[in-house]
Amino acid sequence: MAMQVLLQFVLGAVVLVAAASPLSVERVESGLRVEASLPRPTYDTGQVVEVVLTAVNTAGAPVSVTFTSGQRFDLVIRRPRGDAVWRWSHDKAFIQVIQTLTLQPGDRLSFKIPWDQTDYQGLRVDPGPYEAVAVFLGATGAAREIRLPPLAFTISR
Repeated sequence: MAMQVLLQFVLGAVVLVAAASPLSVERVESGLRVEASLPRPTYDTGQVVEVVLTAVNTAGAPVSVTFTSGQRFDLVIRRPRGDAVWRWSHDKAFIQVIQTLTLQPGDRLSFKIPWDQTDYQGLRVDPGPYEAVAVFLGATGAAREIRLPPLAFTISR
């Protein structure tokens, strides 16, 4: 009996650790590894959801990244069926300038993108499942942008 209780405790601790672990997705294009991550899969109502977007040169040589405006990234929050409820860039204007950055091996660009759980009108969204889709807007070779797979998370009641 004591062994069964201990086993349940250990298994419960493993589940608790797994539930609290960060979520991440990544893609590699032309030697550039782009990753988006969330620190946890569940957020309380009203709690800021912060996506971290990082681009790292994993190649053994410099990688050129070209931006066609002052915007470096975007983030779309959507319902699982695909309806966007918020976009980071929706109320922003960006300088129209072409800029090329050269990232040396190991160099990184990192962005923290907060979402306050409001929609385009500034109203609090309902609890439930959501997806965060991060987009790195630097062109590398043939890729004009690097759109990452969605990060699924939940807003609890």
